[in-house]
Amino acid sequence: MIDLEWTRKRWPDRPDDFFIKPRAIADEIWHVVHQDRSAWSFNVELRPFGEAW
Repeated sequence: MIDLEWTRKRWPDRPDDFFIKPRAIADEIWHVVHQDRSAWSFNVELRPFGEAW
C-alpha cells in the first residue's frame, strides 16, 4: 500500500510499516534505471516491510 493521504484515511489503524513511502518507490526505480550494466536486473518487486509474505 502506498503511503498517501487517502490510503492513511482508509486504513487508519495500520502501522507505519504497512505503507510504502513514495520516495522509497522513486529511489528504487532510479536504481533500476541507473544500474550497473554488468549486473543487470529488470525484475523488481517492492513490498512494505510489514507485509507477511
